[in-house]
Amino acid sequence: MSALVTVFNPVGQCDSKENALAPRRGSLDGKSIGFIDNMKPNVQPFLQHIEAQMRAQYPGIRTQTVRKNFTSSKLIANELEGKVDYLVNAWGD
Repeated sequence: MSALVTVFNPVGQCDSKENALAPRRGSLDGKSIGFIDNMKPNVQPFLQHIEAQMRAQYPGIRTQTVRKNFTSSKLIANELEGKVDYLVNAWGD
């Protein structure tokens, strides 16, 4: 039995009007970017890769990372409230 699999490019390029991306903000230069590390497998190198790509394109950004501890019910997003302009949230199962 064969199955059809659709793969989407996570880089943020989309040719389909049906799946159009949300409008993008202007430059990230001088902005503060927050990262939420939810301790899922491989999330730390993933976030480091995203940060490196952002820094390569926008060397003037500031970054801050918060990391969830072993308590699943502990909220951490509030630790970035008022401190960052944009957020990268590595969330999911």
